[in-house]
Amino acid sequence: MKKNIKNRVIKINTESNQWKIQQLFGELAVRLDRLPDADEVRRNPLRSAPAGLTEMVF
Repeated sequence: MKKNIKNRVIKINTESNQWKIQQLFGELAVRLDRLPDADEVRRNPLRSAPAGLTEMVF
């Protein structure tokens, strides 16, 4: 039996901002996935999280 292969084209709706949000999220995911170099680690020391983002622990 012969299979029918269909090529599909994705059209981006540039009228909505959804495509821009998805593009920015993709770029963020790529940046988070890479390992920082030594110079970047020195420039960005660890900081504590804002109090609003942490839960109270007793």
